[in-house]
Amino acid sequence: MRFLSVKTIVRGASALALCASLSLGTALAYNGDPELAYTTPAPKATTSTTAAATTKTQPAKAAAPVIAASASTDRLQQLISGEIVTRTVEKLDALAADAQITQNFKNLGSFRLSFYCTCEKCCGAYATGLTKSGTTVTEGRTIAVDPKVIPLGSRVYIDGYGVFIAEDVGSAIKENKIDIAVGNHEQALKLGIDEATVYLVAGA
Repeated sequence: MRFLSVKTIVRGASALALCASLSLGTALAYNGDPELAYTTPAPKATTSTTAAATTKTQPAKAAAPVIAASASTDRLQQLISGEIVTRTVEKLDALAADAQITQNFKNLGSFRLSFYCTCEKCCGAYATGLTKSGTTVTEGRTIAVDPKVIPLGSRVYIDGYGVFIAEDVGSAIKENKIDIAVGNHEQALKLGIDEATVYLVAGA
């Protein structure tokens, strides 16, 4: 019979104790639930939050061109058929023909501009305040034209002056000449003579 030494017995007891400790730790960690033993960590919530935030900003960015296009369409519609607000006639940089005007309306060429009021000095025997079309001469709306070039009732855009309606005629207004109605004779003299490109906005 072989007798084990005390040293060997001690080593064996230590090994058994170690195994028992490992088994107990595994059992405590496992806790008898098979689904918990091999569960992988859930993805971080911040990833989905960031993606959601990015998604929410996309419609706002996409809407910007739509809003711009809508504003552009509204302006064109206003020029073509909207009410013309009477105003003091003057040449302004803000009324210069921009790309929206030049690209959407027919260029009628360069016209010589003069200015008139309803006084006898300007209209002589026709100083009634009424136009050839039967409307009242109105500053900021009425212009006199050659009907053979610009039919009465047409809307035109004069570069630097804005949109007007061809409502009147004049004995000296022939071919590429336009007479713009203003409020008084002093103003007509002050504005004098000018030249500008004219665009047909809407025909009669």
